[in-house]
Amino acid sequence: MLMRQATQTGFWIALLGLGLTSVAADPLNIAKMGSMEAGGRFIECQTVDGGDPNNPRQTPGRLIIDQVYASYLYPQDQRYPYPILFNPGGGHTARFYDTTPDGREGWLTLFARAGFPTYGVDRVNTGRSGSDICKLNAVRLGRAPIADIPIANRYSAEAAWVNFRWGRTYGTPYSNTQFPIEAADAYYPQTLTTYRDPSETKKSVAAFTALIDKIDAPGVIIQTWSSSGLLGYLTAADRPNKVKGILAVESSTTAFDDIPKDKKAILAKIPIIIMIGDRAPDRVEASRKFQKEMAAMGGDVTVDVLPEAGIYGNGHTLAAEKNNRQTMYRLIAWMEGHVFNIDKKAGQPTSPDEPPPPIIPNSTSGSGAARKAN
Repeated sequence: MLMRQATQTGFWIALLGLGLTSVAADPLNIAKMGSMEAGGRFIECQTVDGGDPNNPRQTPGRLIIDQVYASYLYPQDQRYPYPILFNPGGGHTARFYDTTPDGREGWLTLFARAGFPTYGVDRVNTGRSGSDICKLNAVRLGRAPIADIPIANRYSAEAAWVNFRWGRTYGTPYSNTQFPIEAADAYYPQTLTTYRDPSETKKSVAAFTALIDKIDAPGVIIQTWSSSGLLGYLTAADRPNKVKGILAVESSTTAFDDIPKDKKAILAKIPIIIMIGDRAPDRVEASRKFQKEMAAMGGDVTVDVLPEAGIYGNGHTLAAEKNNRQTMYRLIAWMEGHVFNIDKKAGQPTSPDEPPPPIIPNSTSGSGAARKAN
């Protein structure tokens, strides 16, 4: 009776404050899980060993490169038809979505608990996707110029602290930061080297597209973070009939200008939400400019600036932060209104502080499409 009398806002406060605790404590029943590769190409590599080119155990020959790796998890209680493909930002792998630095569940399992199949994707030349070592070894052995070494970088602890907006200066956190600062030392080992040559974008989009083609589902939802935002937009434009929505977390400010105009016209058919944390006016400005551009084409782009909704302290690392369940349910609520509700008018995004609609148990693509956001 109390719940029926509660306001919608009160309902969601109760759900976020109490209900999720019990959900996280329950066993996660898995229907199937595994991993897969997609895309890639064979090359002839004569420098398979950078230390000893005559190593009898390392015979020169064909190697496959430029593939993408993905692990997947399908919950027993699958309530939504479209898997979510989680893409990390630069300097990270899908491990970022697995377990938070302070040991809480990450989005890969939290979204699975909510009824979504989830895929954790390692982009080309990153993490479990492997990397192309032929040119590196060729340079090492004096068979190629130094310029053939790929451009690569990795976040230092000092750079991560400031650029990910945990604090203004390294070692001093913002008083309201949502990042679990006490676990920062457990976070740093997650970061890794990322190839940054411009050609990496084309390679990653090709492999990501191949992954989408390989997944047996009526459609997919792309989740991106930071620099993978551009990869997600370009991939969606290549597979508009398969990509049903984009969850873009903290897209890079330059991403939107790097999308060709003809691809933006295609993206106008795909609902997009861009979620942004605190202290990122440049991201807000770039995202809203993109939102207006897409609205003029009839597109449906929501720019969800969390502090404008009264949610404070989030930095760049949203999926790992203390309120990752709250932001997850915010994304699910958006999907209920924009992806699973065909009656939602394009170009009319919900207000950032609008309470999300309740998630109805055992929803399907059919029943979900018939529901309207309150």
